[in-house]
Amino acid sequence: MATIFQTPEWEKFKLSTGWQKSWRVFDTLVLEKKIPLLGSMLYAPMTTRDQTKLATQKIFLEKIAEIAKESKAFFFRLESSESTDSDVKLANSGYIKAFEEMQPEHTLMIDLSKSESDILSQMKQKGRYNIKIAEKHGVKVSTGEVKDFYRLYQTMAKRQKITFRKENYFQKLVDILDEKDYVQVFKAESENGKILASAIVVFYQDVATYLFGGSSDEDRQLMAPYKLQFEAMREAKKRGCRYYDMFGIAPNDDPKHPWAGVTRFKRQFGGQEFTYLGSWDRVFSPTKYLLFKLAEKIRR
Repeated sequence: MATIFQTPEWEKFKLSTGWQKSWRVFDTLVLEKKIPLLGSMLYAPMTTRDQTKLATQKIFLEKIAEIAKESKAFFFRLESSESTDSDVKLANSGYIKAFEEMQPEHTLMIDLSKSESDILSQMKQKGRYNIKIAEKHGVKVSTGEVKDFYRLYQTMAKRQKITFRKENYFQKLVDILDEKDYVQVFKAESENGKILASAIVVFYQDVATYLFGGSSDEDRQLMAPYKLQFEAMREAKKRGCRYYDMFGIAPNDDPKHPWAGVTRFKRQFGGQEFTYLGSWDRVFSPTKYLLFKLAEKIRR
């Protein structure tokens, strides 16, 4: 399946937001990030099936080891967008399962190849109902701006008690991906022009990905986020995308999981749940890796 995370545009974005260097290892994007006092880490984001398979081969592993020595990296993290049902076995090639994920490991994919009426009918009844409620109350969806998205994103992050990034991060994301028309900021407004919901959606080949979203604490009875998501799906379908990736759900029904609330929302749109192979680490310095692992647990 196509992945925006291996494109030159994503590479440019990451290098503008804290990653120091990049390589193309047999067409696989590998990024470097400095880790204070320890050295650095290498990271290949959301590799495709072919890239994941290549990452188990001797020629790839030797090149990564060479780069690691040059950059003083104490581990390499391979992140795979391949399904857990895959026949690719990373553990057989010296990788260990990472102690944390960079991108969501579990997601929800909606099939856009169906007709609009079939997309609606496969949603949960509450999802369809809430879209109708928003339409009844005159909620309108159009292209928005990062500053409006960010205000709502902050509100939602605080409400869900999750960490959030600075506004400049999102502005760079939109500015860089917009060079290839890969991204759109959506906003949903009430009849009186109040922005109630916003989202950043990325379009790449046959996949549209709902990367980030936010909603207001006000007028929640208008169900603006439901209308926004449906219109984003319509736009994705118009652009020729086959899948709409909700990008990140809780791995189970644990009500204490930080994504429990947003997962309930996303599941109202139906779709099929999907689990990636996710992040796997190839460790070059066990001592430094252990220290980094402990530091990350404390930080989080």
